[in-house]
Amino acid sequence: MHKVTRAAILPVLLCLAATPALAGADTKILDRHVANMKAGNLEGVLADYASYAVVVTPAGMVTPDGVFVGSETRTLFRVLTGKDNLAGNKTMQVKYKSVGPDTSIMEWVQFKGTPKELSGYDVFVTRDNKIVFQTVIVNAAKK
Repeated sequence: MHKVTRAAILPVLLCLAATPALAGADTKILDRHVANMKAGNLEGVLADYASYAVVVTPAGMVTPDGVFVGSETRTLFRVLTGKDNLAGNKTMQVKYKSVGPDTSIMEWVQFKGTPKELSGYDVFVTRDNKIVFQTVIVNAAKK
């Protein structure tokens, strides 16, 4: 298991942001990512990630530490594209905002306007037509 703290992630983000590549993350990659998530297409999702990609999710969402590096991303996306998450994925609505030369924030919502509504943000960094870093932030459930 990987133990990751905010202090450990900050240098990675600074390093990734230091080398300009695009005007925001490549939205073609992000559009394809969302389409593959909605379709439950595990291999399609994985094809957009660099072999060394890092994905950080809330701890406990899939694994205790929520950190997936390289081939470990298969474990995460096997769960997220699986039958238990497919209904939410199919309802997902997204908006993108460029926040750096190769970084975008994707605001998303599932089951919008229903008691099951779930929303959050994903931060994506892309390099050479691949996602190299992603972090998932899930908003607190509405009461």
